[in-house]
Amino acid sequence: MEELPEQLRLVLMLRHFSGITSYQEIAAACEIPVGTVRSRLNQARAKLAQVLLSTATQAHDDASVLTEGSRQETLEGAARGNLPREIAELWPAETELVGALSRTGERTHPFPAMRQNRESGVRQHLRHVVASRDITIWEMDVINPVGAVSPCPPTLAWLMFRRDRRVQRLRVVFPEPPR
Repeated sequence: MEELPEQLRLVLMLRHFSGITSYQEIAAACEIPVGTVRSRLNQARAKLAQVLLSTATQAHDDASVLTEGSRQETLEGAARGNLPREIAELWPAETELVGALSRTGERTHPFPAMRQNRESGVRQHLRHVVASRDITIWEMDVINPVGAVSPCPPTLAWLMFRRDRRVQRLRVVFPEPPR
């Protein structure tokens, strides 16, 4: 935050780290119009995102190691055409698939859904990985078989929630494809 210009840093600090949180209160405190508060908050968030991205591999080596390790988990499985032993160890029996692909009221392990998709010809290609100690996100492009009756959306993301490196919950989401 210290890298932000003072006027951007001020509105961001007020909004997220003080009791002065409404746009109207911030505008009054800074003596600027509400529209300017919104604009500065938007600019501050964009600059923070740039700083975080530019320092992701230098200042946060632990995150880089986690991300690369997760990338390798995915690529090894894809290269073998199945789920390698290493991934199976990371997805214990108590792992639960939640969200759109799970069955309501039923505890579902991810493997059956993954196997069913693979057997129907759906292929996923890793596009991006984000990882921390307890959350891993795999963003995938999806290739459907020719003539698929109910094709999968063109992109999906696996949101994995881990404990002691092992996946406890997996949520598959279908975001809009990147442009």
